[in-house]
Amino acid sequence: MCGRYTLFGNWKSALPPDIILDDLIEFQDIIDNYNVTPLQTMPILKAVNQDIHATAMRWGFVPAWSKETTPQGMINARSETVSEKPSFRHAFKQRRCLIPMNGFYEWASSPSGKKQPVYCTSSHEELLFAAGIWEHWTSPDEQISFDSFAIITVPANSLMRTFHERMPAFINKDSFQSWLFDSDHAVGLLMPKPSSECRSVYVGTGVNNARINNPELIRESPPILKSNEIFPTKPPSGGGNSRNSKDNSDQGALF
Repeated sequence: MCGRYTLFGNWKSALPPDIILDDLIEFQDIIDNYNVTPLQTMPILKAVNQDIHATAMRWGFVPAWSKETTPQGMINARSETVSEKPSFRHAFKQRRCLIPMNGFYEWASSPSGKKQPVYCTSSHEELLFAAGIWEHWTSPDEQISFDSFAIITVPANSLMRTFHERMPAFINKDSFQSWLFDSDHAVGLLMPKPSSECRSVYVGTGVNNARINNPELIRESPPILKSNEIFPTKPPSGGGNSRNSKDNSDQGALF
């Protein structure tokens, strides 16, 4: 799935030229984020009438009907059920979005419980656009309101499957219009990115700490696990979409 990702460099220059930039106050300058965590506010692309707007939302989807006063949200939604599950189906029909990222992290696991982060990105070093859904939430007392998003995941391709059974669904630029504006064809766009277009490297454990954020996080590190020890992480029952965990230092709990 996707519990951490990166967005760095001049990502705006990689956007199609017809994208309308909304009031992205916190992203006026280049702000490198090598450790994007749930509940952070990040740029997304959404449809507004017949245009595509770049705006900012909180990562951690909260359905409009939720009555929780301190909602944590759901960071992922499964492609197989996103159009049917009550939490997601209305947003999938009307409020699909795209989340720009340079790459995302998974964790190689072993029977001993030892884990090592793996950084996954495009083999062409291009900006990726993950499929997502978004929603506007207002608290029952109308004192709090915000927009939030979730990343849609699909079964992992053969490369990613070594580490995790799920991965983000990525949308090619030539399919932006179909994804954002054509509800009838949106489901058909949710598929794994081919392994030949992906790259993965073992990295250090610094990403486990949400307070650490620097380029060293994506620097390749020697593997600490033997290849025959690694098994793919499975999402917990219920889809593993919630951020909630007794110990958020255990990255497997995020998936």
